[in-house]
Amino acid sequence: MKNLIVKAILILIILPTLSVAAVPSWKILPNESTLTFTATQNGAPVTGKFTQFSGDINFDPNQLAESHVKIIVDVGSISDAYNQLSDTLKTSDWFNVKAFPKAIFQSSNFVKTGDKTFQANGSLTLRDKTLPITLTFSQVEYSPTKAVMKGSTTIKRTLFGVGQGEWSDTKAVKDDVKVDFTVTGVKK
Repeated sequence: MKNLIVKAILILIILPTLSVAAVPSWKILPNESTLTFTATQNGAPVTGKFTQFSGDINFDPNQLAESHVKIIVDVGSISDAYNQLSDTLKTSDWFNVKAFPKAIFQSSNFVKTGDKTFQANGSLTLRDKTLPITLTFSQVEYSPTKAVMKGSTTIKRTLFGVGQGEWSDTKAVKDDVKVDFTVTGVKK
């Protein structure tokens, strides 16, 4: 009888840990992923992209409480169609890539907002300033081996010190910058 009680207790302790699978870890496919931005200068949209970013992605839409993401952007990988904009944005008045070569997004939690839509709450560190940020995204594809998420956020550039001196004024270059992303990952 004593052995039966011990076995029952062990089953009750072990069973819950067996029922929760580990949150899958995803490797970003750089050739199928994009990170772009759109700012407004003198009333016209100005676009560019970051070509190098990596991250630790552990995400399962059915295990949001255990999911977490950390994305690291190489700010010096900024580019645009003519490289005039990106050369300017690398300078100390803007991103100051020599002093602050990385931007980092770190999730704190996820919220399901619809059938295949989510919100990632977290923080963005840019130019050594860390502020709260919310990303909204949708699940374009999700299988046991591949996931595609597409989303966006809007940041206020001046809160991060992007645009120093004469560029801190938001008349010529608006404060709001929209960031769009598509992240494709394969299960590790």
